Amino acid sequence: MTLSGWYRLDQLMLLVLASATASYADGRTPGEQTVPLRVVEVNEPEGQIFSYRHLAGSTEVHMRGTKLAPEAFVKLKIGSRPGFVEVDINRGGISGLKPAHRLGKDFLTYVLWAVSVDGKASNLGEITFEGERPVPVNLTTPYQTFWLMVTAEPNYAVVDPSAQVVLYSAKQVSTRENEALRIKGDLFFFSHYAAYEEAPGDPIDGVPNQLLQARKAVELASKSGVLADSEKRNARLKEEEYAHEALTQAKAFLARSEAAYRKDPKDQAVVQFARTSAQSAENARALAMGAVGDLLVRQLESELAEARRDLVKLKTAKATAREPSVSVTKAEPPPSPEPPPAAPPLVKQPALWFAVAGWAVAGVLLFRRRSI
Repeated sequence: MTLSGWYRLDQLMLLVLASATASYADGRTPGEQTVPLRVVEVNEPEGQIFSYRHLAGSTEVHMRGTKLAPEAFVKLKIGSRPGFVEVDINRGGISGLKPAHRLGKDFLTYVLWAVSVDGKASNLGEITFEGERPVPVNLTTPYQTFWLMVTAEPNYAVVDPSAQVVLYSAKQVSTRENEALRIKGDLFFFSHYAAYEEAPGDPIDGVPNQLLQARKAVELASKSGVLADSEKRNARLKEEEYAHEALTQAKAFLARSEAAYRKDPKDQAVVQFARTSAQSAENARALAMGAVGDLLVRQLESELAEARRDLVKLKTAKATAREPSVSVTKAEPPPSPEPPPAAPPLVKQPALWFAVAGWAVAGVLLFRRRSI
C-alpha cells in the first residue's frame, strides 16, 4: 500500500471523526450539518409563552405586530382539548396585516406557527385573504405549551419559518377561573432555511396567489442543497433520491397548473394543481436542506462502511505480502461486514459514533506506521 493511499484513507477517517466531534461539541447532530441550523431570536419583551395543559375551557390571546408590521393585530381563542389544543381566529380577528410581498420578493403569504419552549416551530396553517380582508381560520396543534407567531413566507407549506416575524403572542385576556399558565422564557426558534430576498416585490395582478406560491416553491427547491447540482446525484442515498423525485413531481403539477391557467384563469384546477406543486416542492427542499430526514447521517455512515471495507482489503493484502513462501491459492477478500438491519441510526448513539470513528482512525494510524 502506497503512502498516498494511506493518506487518502487517513484523511477520510479524520474527516468523519472531525465532523462527529464538531457536531456534538456545539450540541447538534450530524444530520443537522447538511445546512447549518440557525437560531432566530424574537426580541419582544412583551412576548409570552403559555401552557394550556390544564385549561378547562378557552382563553383569549392577543398577538401584536413587530417592527415589520407595527399596525398588525390578531385576536384569537385558544382552548385545550383531549390530545390537542385548538386555535380559533374569528372573522375580524386579524387587522392591520399588509400584503406579504412588501417584505421581500420571495414572500407571498403568511403562516401561523406554534413554537415550543425548546424552539421547535410547527406550521399551523396559512393566513389567507379575500381581497384585502383576512379569512378566519380554525387550527389545532399537539403542543400543550407554546407561543405563537406569524411569519411572511414564500408558500403555505414551508417546514421551517423565515426570520420575517410580523406578529407574536403578547397578552392573555381571561378570568382567573379560566386562564392558561404563563411560562417564563425567551422567544426563539430554529430554522434550516437561509435568508430570503428582502428587496420589496411588486404585486402581479391577475395571477392567483396559489400559482405564484407554486412557482416560487419550485424555484427555491431547485436551488437548494443537493437539488442545486444534479450532476452530483447519489442514488445510494434514499433521501436524496426522494428529494429529486419530489421536485420532479412538483414541476409536473406546476406545468398542469400553468396549462389550466392559460386555458381558463378561473378554473379551480389552477389552484388545486398549484397547491399540490407547492407541497411537493417544499418536501423536496426540506429533504435537500436537512430540515427533515437524515441525509448527511446516511452519507457519513456510507463513507464509514466503505472505509471499513478498504481496511479489510488492505489488511488481507498486507498479510499475503508478508508470507511469500507459503503457496496458497488466491482467495477472494472476506465479505464486507454489513450493518445489522435493526440497528438504530448512529446519530442516536453518540458513544457508538465516537467508538467506531476512533477505532477506524486508530486502525489507519497503526497500519500506516507498520507500512513505513
